[in-house]
Amino acid sequence: MHKTPGADGAWMYNRIMLSIYDMWVLGIVNTYAWHCPTKSIQLPFFQKHLSTRHLDIGPGTGYYLANAGIPSTTSVDVLDLNPNCLDDAKRALNRPGMTTFLADVLEPLPLKEKYGSISAFYLIHCLPGPLERKMGLFRNLKGFLEEDGVVYGTTILGTGVFNWFGRVIMHFLNKGKVFDNRGDGEVGIREALKRDYKVVRTEVVGNILFFEASQPIF
Repeated sequence: MHKTPGADGAWMYNRIMLSIYDMWVLGIVNTYAWHCPTKSIQLPFFQKHLSTRHLDIGPGTGYYLANAGIPSTTSVDVLDLNPNCLDDAKRALNRPGMTTFLADVLEPLPLKEKYGSISAFYLIHCLPGPLERKMGLFRNLKGFLEEDGVVYGTTILGTGVFNWFGRVIMHFLNKGKVFDNRGDGEVGIREALKRDYKVVRTEVVGNILFFEASQPIF
């Protein structure tokens, strides 16, 4: 994996980590550390905004794509800096015509078309700070969003009250540069989105921020 501005948080997603990711992160950690279960809260949010032409950024194992009940008529592409994640996502959805983009979201994007929906789940907290630098990804996405499209996702906040389990995970993953989210708060993310989109909504569930943004400002 080549070294680019957004590479620091991507190194951990090797084959071993991806093999346990769904059980550990989406199963145990989301429920008991972040108080925001995957199946009952995060998956329905992923499904809510899906359009007939969708781009998933940072797909991880492809869990959301595989479990969202995406119709066969929906066109889906994926983008990630880690080829392991792209391979897993492609296998998970097993969709003919699916395009994978190996790219860094903090650099100019190689996308060729516009999308009705763009998802970015658990991406912001893995990008290198400061927050203003991270939020440049949403500036990069504006030109690839359809007029009535929406960009949405979730991220683990660095501010707020954590239980002991969450504190331990936050400490070690920030120390290991898998996360860089100590300065990530709801207000900062919301205000950054408002600089590039007319309509912005955010909500916090446990330690997770849900966001959606539409009507890009040019």
